[in-house]
Amino acid sequence: MVTIRVDASTPYDVTIERGDAWLDRVQAFSGSTVWVVTDETVDRLHGQTFRERLAPVHPDIVWSVVPPGDESKSLSVIERLVSEGLTSGCDRDTIVLAFGGGMVGDLAGFLASVYMRGVRYIQVPTTILAHDSAVGGKVAVNHPLAKNAIGAFYQPMGVHYDVTRLETLQQRDVRSGLGELIKHAYLSEHVLEASFEDALFDALTGPIDWTEWLARGIEVKRRIVEADEREAGVRAWLNFGHTFGHALETSERYRLAHGEAVLYGMVYAFLLNGDTDRARRLADWMTANEVTPVAWRPFEDYRTLMGRDKKNRGGEVRFVLLGETVTVEPVSDDRLIAAFNQLKGWM
Repeated sequence: MVTIRVDASTPYDVTIERGDAWLDRVQAFSGSTVWVVTDETVDRLHGQTFRERLAPVHPDIVWSVVPPGDESKSLSVIERLVSEGLTSGCDRDTIVLAFGGGMVGDLAGFLASVYMRGVRYIQVPTTILAHDSAVGGKVAVNHPLAKNAIGAFYQPMGVHYDVTRLETLQQRDVRSGLGELIKHAYLSEHVLEASFEDALFDALTGPIDWTEWLARGIEVKRRIVEADEREAGVRAWLNFGHTFGHALETSERYRLAHGEAVLYGMVYAFLLNGDTDRARRLADWMTANEVTPVAWRPFEDYRTLMGRDKKNRGGEVRFVLLGETVTVEPVSDDRLIAAFNQLKGWM
């Protein structure tokens, strides 16, 4: 087992292991109810065994299931979940368990932040992608005009991985999770004592030890979150690849998985910064690994969506760019268009 301590405003442990032994170590299940929020896919694959594992831990389990996919990250689903919680007797002493991938973690975390003005919650991620979203306390739902536009900073009680659940992931979900892990590899040279970018690309040619690589990605996230929990400075670095990635994800109506969109967004950001070597290496990896192709739309569609990004100031589109240092800076429309045409020509 690997344990990583996150010293946020509410400190908590991230554990990575085989099985759910963390349930025997957590003493906080003295709450009135345990409210599991999951999606239909995770419920089908892992619901029964997790129910059986929870049964000895607490006598009162509430189980809510939402459709899979990012369209469930909405205020209408939050309203439905609140109704389920109220009719099931969930109160201010309830503990929410976010049992699923990044979408479920964002949704259930946001639910916990607003239900009864805030209840405790634990992240139980079931995907590779969630090694990013489950750590750090950013929770949100989407607005029709922008992804993650309605949210909060709300730290969990803990984050607990059972890596055996990753064995059931579809290849598309593995690629999506690798999008965020590759992002952490690019950031590692600016956060850790040494970069693991080349080591990760070498590791991707064979079987992956997920315990090792999830821990390495989470360590990057931990250091950034501890330095800047509420995104006043360096935490914006974690948005590398997300400005264009979110625009692409929204325009495709979530046909692309989140991490796939971020992969495209990182290629785009490298092209904006003139780093064609890194852009080409990543684009070639994406092609070789059959990342979902994009049905390209006119640039103006993406420009409108990028204009709604939370990093923007004064109407300018701001990007996280990696070079000798990391910068968050405005980018002119001429540069945006040139990089877009180059990306579209490659992919």
